[in-house]
Amino acid sequence: MPLLLINLSSICLVFFFVYIARSIYLWQRLRHIPGPPSAAWTIWWQLSGAMSGRYHERLKDAADTHGPLVRIGPNQLLSVDPDVLRRMSAVRSGYTKGKFYASGRIFSGKANEGFSFEPALDRQLTSFITLLERKYLSSGSDVRPFDMAEQTQFFALDAIGDISLGQPFGYLEKDQDLYQYNKINRTSLPVMNAVSVMPALASLIHTWPLRLLLPKEGDQSRLWSTDASLQVQRRLDPKTPRTRDMMQAHIDNGMTKNNLIQQVLLSIIAGSNSSAHALRMTLLALITNPPAHTALLTEIRSLTPSSSSSRIISWSHTQSLPYLRAVVSEGLRMWPPVSGLGFKTVPPEGDSLNGYFVPGGTEIGQGFHGVGRSKAVWGADADVFRPERWLRAEGFELKKMRNALDTHFGHGKYSCLGKQIALMELHKAVFELVRCFDFCIVNPENPIKTTASIFLFASDFWVTMTKRRP
Repeated sequence: MPLLLINLSSICLVFFFVYIARSIYLWQRLRHIPGPPSAAWTIWWQLSGAMSGRYHERLKDAADTHGPLVRIGPNQLLSVDPDVLRRMSAVRSGYTKGKFYASGRIFSGKANEGFSFEPALDRQLTSFITLLERKYLSSGSDVRPFDMAEQTQFFALDAIGDISLGQPFGYLEKDQDLYQYNKINRTSLPVMNAVSVMPALASLIHTWPLRLLLPKEGDQSRLWSTDASLQVQRRLDPKTPRTRDMMQAHIDNGMTKNNLIQQVLLSIIAGSNSSAHALRMTLLALITNPPAHTALLTEIRSLTPSSSSSRIISWSHTQSLPYLRAVVSEGLRMWPPVSGLGFKTVPPEGDSLNGYFVPGGTEIGQGFHGVGRSKAVWGADADVFRPERWLRAEGFELKKMRNALDTHFGHGKYSCLGKQIALMELHKAVFELVRCFDFCIVNPENPIKTTASIFLFASDFWVTMTKRRP
């Protein structure tokens, strides 16, 4: 027994010295890059920030304090420089995906080419407006407060369902949280936050005994993904007629069944969460900014009677409305729906960024919130919602702004396949909601609650709504 204890002690001592040696090695290789002192030695700075639900704000504060390239972990850096981010993602870049991407595979391709998703968006936007008019219009003493955060999520889910699967899930029709999607979204945030910092957890939670805690067949949380799986299986049947939607595009590109199921689920989760958050935050900005709201409403009312009819405005028509485009761009700039870092790995030969040499193998993440609020890009009023900045900028300044905004959707070989769909959805929805309704905030002191994981999640966006007069 004493010999066994001596052997165990020796093993522990060896592991301790190996850990210390590795920590010192990691510390010294990036010691020349500024950042919070504790972040150089442990992932706790990242993990505690991620679990706080305000990680995007902590990252922005770190960049404000230390500069555009910040050390946030033993082997992790943060960048809020749009030029660096675009360089990392360029088609011929030697940067590769970081370890986080191993926790969820994302497929690329040209699934959007040759397909029009506008009819599906129009159908669901019409259903959204119909639901609001049927159940939530206030008039006189009949006041009907409702949570716009939930309703925008329902709209986004049915829209991406119609686009991806050829039919909506039914959230707008039933006006309820089918399959407990919003509840799962909210309760899974702590796990998503931890996985974003420690991607190895994604594999660990599927091992015994932790896998016993995962949803079982028949659970509401499993029914939603099962429904998507059944849709994929049905569409792969040669007897099923072809339809013009995203799933058909992936099928035509030769995607396998398992990859197709995963891609559809990722598209639905990412597409609905991101577009819903961008829409609700843009609406909130307009409701609380009378000059911007008035300017947009004036542009809407300036349209000819035929172009402002009961039909949903076309995507091409929205692109001829400069103030609407400025509003959507400004909303996306200030409130990018993605808060995960999306680490990329520096190529083996290393790279020089912002005046620092970065050794190969280092992971660099994007601070979306920091890019959107960077005073170096947007000026001293970077924290102010001011759509006019997009109308007054020109030449190099406008190009710099557009390049910075585009990093919210990735760039180059990491570009988001859903970018055009998201932009179409936002332009059309903002136009129609402002055209049809007047909104008032129910709780001015706390108009909305948001928390960050990989995406930003919102709740308690309580408003009242009246029908706008022509």
